[in-house]
Amino acid sequence: MANTEKQGQVIGVPVPEEGSAEFEKMNKMAKKAIPLILLIFTFGILEQQAFGMIFVNIGDQLGSASLASLITSIPGIILGIVCVIYGSLGDFVSLKKMTVLGVVIFVVGSVIGFLFGPMNIWVVIIARVLQAAGGQVAGSVFLVLVSKYIAKENRVIYYGIFVAVFRFSAALGVVAAGYVAQIDWRWLFAAPIVSVFFLPSLIKNLPDVKVEGANIDWAGFALIGAFAGAVTMFFTDMNAFWAISSVITLILFIVYINKAKNPFITPEFFKNPAFIATMSVIFIGYFFSYTLNAGVNAIGLNVFHMNSAEVSNLLVWSILLAAVLGFVCGPVVKRIGRSAAIIMALAFMGLGLVAIAFAIPYGAVAALGIAPCIYYFGTSFFYSPIVDTATLTVPPEESGRVLGANDLVQAITGSVGVAVFGSMFSSGALSGGSITGVDAGAASTYSNVFLIGGAIVLSALIIFIFTKKMIYRYANSIKR
Repeated sequence: MANTEKQGQVIGVPVPEEGSAEFEKMNKMAKKAIPLILLIFTFGILEQQAFGMIFVNIGDQLGSASLASLITSIPGIILGIVCVIYGSLGDFVSLKKMTVLGVVIFVVGSVIGFLFGPMNIWVVIIARVLQAAGGQVAGSVFLVLVSKYIAKENRVIYYGIFVAVFRFSAALGVVAAGYVAQIDWRWLFAAPIVSVFFLPSLIKNLPDVKVEGANIDWAGFALIGAFAGAVTMFFTDMNAFWAISSVITLILFIVYINKAKNPFITPEFFKNPAFIATMSVIFIGYFFSYTLNAGVNAIGLNVFHMNSAEVSNLLVWSILLAAVLGFVCGPVVKRIGRSAAIIMALAFMGLGLVAIAFAIPYGAVAALGIAPCIYYFGTSFFYSPIVDTATLTVPPEESGRVLGANDLVQAITGSVGVAVFGSMFSSGALSGGSITGVDAGAASTYSNVFLIGGAIVLSALIIFIFTKKMIYRYANSIKR
């Protein structure tokens, strides 16, 4: 991607100095655009969570149970790819034009799914891919707007609102999925179509600033996308082809960014120890993120013999708790600090997964309604400080690429996690018994998988504790 250079560092669209007249102008425009951006983001998350909840039901109905997880995992791959594309482009191109393109793709995917989804599971997958590719523009644009045009002291508040909206959208998606699945799941595709009516106002208020001569680094994006796809497909299929593809695409990507004249991301990013440490914590911390709702739904269906609507009625309260806490997350993080918030968040996330495993013998309310609250309490306080920390590891002009990398890592880890744990659910792995006291069989499988998930998240906590001093020392050394 063609860009400007400053002291050997890649930079992008100049960010006005905070307090200047130009910054105040951009700040006002951003604040007008943000509500509509969040509405589109709401639709995108609703679709993601709803289909993540009932993909098993859809697979059974369409006679393709073995392919059902692809309804979640393939759009998850695409989500990760477009996240890094949108985030990176936010440093160079017009946010206005990027948003228009994304919303159009989002609406087209919704129309295809609504009209033709019941024909074949691959139509559903394609429709969800388009929705993921288009709908994510709202989340990426929101984060770029906040990282560049909102006062630094207020960013954690906006990130907290972002988490709250995410959780409310997720709760709405879980409830909608449970009930709509009892009628006709294709109606889930209909809601996002109204996003097209928000375009006139967004065109008026979104910044239309770009780096002159900037070109999209399609080769770089294609290589990172191919790597992300190959990794996720390897964990879905576990065959040699995808393993070899993962290694080859990674090598090609490394060679490319070292040889290309203007890659969208330079090797210096991967020599930044604070950036690498933060991304590692994000990757491990979110590994179970796409699996929790599907796992809880599976427990309800196969252990407690409930339907998806009944499961969603229990699970939704934990998600709503996370949504409410999202609105107070910003002030709390400002008071206790990013580091303390991240430690608290990861501790509750890990212990929440362990709690679900141990709660299964005590009934559906304990396992599906109460224990998930612990995990979602943690997630409410994780996103805001970890994303803010990630953006601090680079200069402001490069924050879009870091936000894109953050979203890519989250999407890849969630997709890999659901592929790994989903296959364990379906194969009945670890069904011989569990330290949680459940009976052998399905309950044992789910209990052990949630224990493993808890251990993984807690390992992210350990990594952060040992690297946090280095991360913030490096961040403080960057001139802003």
